[in-house]
Amino acid sequence: MSVRTSAYASDALPGEAVDAAVTGGGAAGLNGALMLARSRRSVVVIDSGTPRNAPAEAVHALPATAETDAALAAAQSGTATA
Repeated sequence: MSVRTSAYASDALPGEAVDAAVTGGGAAGLNGALMLARSRRSVVVIDSGTPRNAPAEAVHALPATAETDAALAAAQSGTATA
């Protein structure tokens, strides 16, 4: 099952240098980017837009969403595809 999200207006890379580039917009990548931004660092997150966990039935090992239905987690995050 391959799912592709739509492009966003903010998909363009910044013209100036950034402090950090994070590869991957999954839980770890977004958490890392969030921690850097909270430390007042400029960050760009680079992601393919294809959620590899789309076929998963639930979200595991992420304390805030432990055992949450995957479709519900996607809908809450704004990344629902259907």
